[in-house]
Amino acid sequence: GGLKERKSCETAARMDEIQKIVFEIADRCQRRNVPVTDMLAAFVAKAVILENPARFQLDRALSPDDVEELVSLAIKRLSAEDDPALETLRMQVAFDSMYVQRQEALEKERAAAKRAYSLIEQSICALKLQSAKDVGGMSQMHRLFVAALLTKTGQSVQNEVYGKEVAAGLESVLPRANLHAFTALDYSDKRDRLVDLHHYVLGIRLFNKAIGKGGTGLIDKVSEASSGVSELQEAVRHQYHRAVSEVDSYSKVIGFAIDNPDDPLAQSVPVRRLQDELTNRRQYLAFLESFQSEVAKSVDQVSGLISEYDGEIEELTDLVGRKSAVPKEKVYPLFEGLARKWTEADEVAKHVDALVNILTELQAFEVPTYTLQLTAAMYDATRKTAAAVRPY
Repeated sequence: GGLKERKSCETAARMDEIQKIVFEIADRCQRRNVPVTDMLAAFVAKAVILENPARFQLDRALSPDDVEELVSLAIKRLSAEDDPALETLRMQVAFDSMYVQRQEALEKERAAAKRAYSLIEQSICALKLQSAKDVGGMSQMHRLFVAALLTKTGQSVQNEVYGKEVAAGLESVLPRANLHAFTALDYSDKRDRLVDLHHYVLGIRLFNKAIGKGGTGLIDKVSEASSGVSELQEAVRHQYHRAVSEVDSYSKVIGFAIDNPDDPLAQSVPVRRLQDELTNRRQYLAFLESFQSEVAKSVDQVSGLISEYDGEIEELTDLVGRKSAVPKEKVYPLFEGLARKWTEADEVAKHVDALVNILTELQAFEVPTYTLQLTAAMYDATRKTAAAVRPY
């Protein structure tokens, strides 16, 4: 046990030391008006350590001189101007932290919604009716049901129009006269029944919205997700093609310079610098590619949702149109289907919104801040010379 504890203390002390170094780097950079996040400072400090294994040995504590040198080297790296490698690093860190931030924001939003619903759910499950004729208790429970169902769909509990609509839907699924039977269920059954009620009532309102007879204030989440994902796909596609073209241009010029060392034009090409610029453009392209695959998944998901949602609306319209009284076992599963797809579309819309925000922030790196050494003239001359060297 003692050895384990000592190792654990050493690790904690090492982490503490690293944290202090990162803060010191970030602080000194800020004082020099060099914008640096703690994450970027940590990234650069790690890179400096890995590049100098003899100087900074990870199996022993760093001396004050080591720390000072590490901080100085990191600041020098972070203060470099007109540096494609540093910009690539900034882009990687920005992208990683943006992703984490957006995920955390979504999780926070979900947790807040869940908390708001849970409070009402607990009140409903704890409420006891004195008897089947307890009018006051039934009214209170009915109000709580309406509040729970509105909260679950993200609508205001204070809005009277929404409240009346939900109350009407609820009455058709669980009439007030049956509320006493609900209170006799055990806790977990009540929770399950509440979820069913949410699906059925939301489904009824969505169907009413589709036929122009209700669904007040309910956003068409399926259409919202569809248009959001289409716009994002177009934005990514546009940037992707441009980035592919840039990478191709760099590759051709660098390839020409390396393959033709005796050519005067090839000798004037700053190959090392262009390779750093190419790495930067490839990194940007890699992020766009990861976006494309993410967006493609959402496109497929939304496409499936649209066809299923429309199919269920069509089936319900047909059922309701043919008969005055429709059996519950036929319509309830369809109402539930609509509600589930609406909720799934809401999740997709939020995910797409987060991706849009990340892409907007990533666009800061679309045009590099360093001076581009690859000129149009260099590219054109390379193409002409390459064509003359290797006629097709």
